[in-house]
Amino acid sequence: MANYLKIKTVDSYERNDPIQSLWRNVLIVALEDAVKQRGLPFYGYARKAAIEYFTIPNRDFAMVCHYAGFDHLTVRRKVHEYLERNKDEREKENMPAVQGERLFQSQEIRQ
Repeated sequence: MANYLKIKTVDSYERNDPIQSLWRNVLIVALEDAVKQRGLPFYGYARKAAIEYFTIPNRDFAMVCHYAGFDHLTVRRKVHEYLERNKDEREKENMPAVQGERLFQSQEIRQ
């Protein structure tokens, strides 16, 4: 009878490595913060910080990618490409209202 080898697939390895899964989830949450529009106050600042986390080289990002089992340069390049492709959409969503523009002006004031 043939002796079959059980080959460890990527899926079974990921399920058995909770530390790597944790760091991958850290990257997922940061990526969601960078690309999703949320209606929370001060979310624009958090979104900008998340985008900078991926686009500006830093040791923290490289370490998180290493623990997640990814090459930080590849992750940075792919996120940068995605952000560039969707730049127009992001700018439309984040356009602030013109400061000083009146929302309502009564007829009495115009006279």
